[in-house]
Amino acid sequence: MTEPHESEVLREDVERTREQLADTVDELAAKFDVKSRAKESAHEFTESAKTQVVDSDGKPRPEVLALAGGLLSLYLASLVLRSLRRRR
Repeated sequence: MTEPHESEVLREDVERTREQLADTVDELAAKFDVKSRAKESAHEFTESAKTQVVDSDGKPRPEVLALAGGLLSLYLASLVLRSLRRRR
């Protein structure tokens, strides 16, 4: 027969194994939760994009404003040129 000390050791081992199994199941569940992972990824992407566009005060960075202005100018110029070509 097992001694009382051995029984306690076995119980502790079973409890430790249960905790490890619960942790493993939680990790697997998190990996298979595609919706939550997609939301987290989208949030990280948004935060990364924000840091590239705005400064620490939340104001648009000057180089971003210059780029946006340049792109807008090119777009408007293309519209004007297209309009002039159609009139001919």
